[in-house]
Amino acid sequence: MYGVRDVRVEDAPIPQPEDDQLLVRVKACGICPVDIRVYTGENVWVSLPAVGISGHEVAGVVESVGRKVFHLKPGDRVAGVFIKPCGVCKYCITGHDNLCSNIQLYRPRYFGFGEYIAAYPDKMMRYEADIEFEEAAFTEPLAACVNGIMKCRIRPGDYTGIVGVGQIGLMHVQLAKLRGARVVAFDMLDERLKMAEKLGADYVVNVSERDAVKYVEELTRGEGLDQVITAIGGRQAIETGLKTLGKTGTLNIFASTHPHSEISLDPNLIHYRELVITGSFSSTKQDIRTAIRLLERRAIDVRSLITHRLPLERIEEGFRIHTERKGLKVMILP
Repeated sequence: MYGVRDVRVEDAPIPQPEDDQLLVRVKACGICPVDIRVYTGENVWVSLPAVGISGHEVAGVVESVGRKVFHLKPGDRVAGVFIKPCGVCKYCITGHDNLCSNIQLYRPRYFGFGEYIAAYPDKMMRYEADIEFEEAAFTEPLAACVNGIMKCRIRPGDYTGIVGVGQIGLMHVQLAKLRGARVVAFDMLDERLKMAEKLGADYVVNVSERDAVKYVEELTRGEGLDQVITAIGGRQAIETGLKTLGKTGTLNIFASTHPHSEISLDPNLIHYRELVITGSFSSTKQDIRTAIRLLERRAIDVRSLITHRLPLERIEEGFRIHTERKGLKVMILP
C-alpha cells in the first residue's frame, strides 16, 4: 500500500518462519471490510506506505514448520487466524484470547494477500474434509460470527433479527437457523434479501420501503424480537436493532462503525425492559474449531456467498468491487 487507494502487487522474498511458526502457501484469501478500510484510508491507525498489512481470511497448505511446531506438518491444509495470542494476559487465561492485551507483539510481517505467509500455529488449524480452499478461507469470518451468535443466547423458536445481510449477515442468518430461531433479515438491497431467503431467513424486510418497527410489532404480536445482531455498522443499524427488540432481548453490536459515531440512549429503556446490549469481536480458538467443523460438514453454505474470484494481480479490482457493493464475497486466488 503506497497510499490511499494505491495498492501494487510486487515481488518480495519468501518469508522465513521462526522456530514457532509455519510457512503456509496461500491458496485463497477473502477480502474483508477491514481490508477495504485500509484501502480507502478509514483505518487511520495504519501508516502508509506499508508492506503486507492486509488479508487475513486465509486458507492454504503448510510448506514447512519451525522446530517448535509439533502438531502440524508439511502438506497439511490449514485455515484460521495466523496472529498469535500471548497466552498469559488476563484475557487469554480466562478464555478470551480474541481480546489478548499483547496481540500486536505477534503479528507476521506479511499477511494473506501474497503467495506465502509465515504464520503462528496457535489459531491456524488443520481441516480434514474435502472442501475447497475458497470455502476454508471463510474460517476466520465464520468463527467471528460463531462468537457473535453464542453471545446472543438464542433458543429454539426465538425471533432473531439480522440487520444487514451482506456476507457476514448471511452467515449469521444460517447460524441463527441452526440454533432453531425464526430469522428476520433487514437490508436495503432486494438482491441481498433474496439471498437471505435462499439461505434460510423466514422473513425479509427492505427497510427503505417498509417500517421495520411496525413490521416487527405485527409479526411478533407486539412482543418484539428476542435477539438482534447488527451485521453492518452505523447508528441507523443500531437504532433499528434497539427499536425492534422486545423485553429481555439481547442486542449484539457485531459490526464496527466507521467513521466513529455516538448514539443517544435512554437508560430507562434498558432498565425497564431488562435489555442486554453486548458486542463481539473476532474469535477464540474454540470459535475457530467450531467454524472448521461447520465448514467440513457443509452445515453453512459459504460457496453461495462468493460472487467474484480474482487472481492476485487483480486485487485492486476486487477492492473496488467490494467498495462499490457490486458483490458479496470477493475471493483472491494467488
